[in-house]
Amino acid sequence: MMCLRCHLSNSEDALFCAACGHGLRAHDVVECENHSGTIAIGICVVCGKPVCGDCSVARENKVYCDDVMHSQLTAAYTKLGAVATEFEADMLVKNLSLNGVPALQYSAKRFSQFCFFTDDRSVSIFVKNESIDEARRLIEEMDLEEFLIHESGQS
Repeated sequence: MMCLRCHLSNSEDALFCAACGHGLRAHDVVECENHSGTIAIGICVVCGKPVCGDCSVARENKVYCDDVMHSQLTAAYTKLGAVATEFEADMLVKNLSLNGVPALQYSAKRFSQFCFFTDDRSVSIFVKNESIDEARRLIEEMDLEEFLIHESGQS
């Protein structure tokens, strides 16, 4: 399903865009993690937390939760991609770090009403902005291109 805001091609069953966090389907109801009974307008692009209009922070057309560090993270880091498990994320972060690419991971699995809001890849990997090209090259060398998020509209 194509996101109308950022034009990323998400999986057909995704409720929220993996790149910008905005909702993809008006008829699906997901509650805000902080306010039971309040509909989430999006998910944090860093941690995947569902947030309502009162809890969300919008910056550069992306949705963030109320954790100030998350909205500041993308000033220095770029979301490289996402995987299904923390184990996969640990392995990728370690491989990238061993090759001189600073990397971080954030998992959406810690939220109480977690369901696969974007797709089955719920653990996001972020790398330092200046290392994004090197990180993509390393991922391609490991033959893991399906893991990458391509801002041009492909995932």
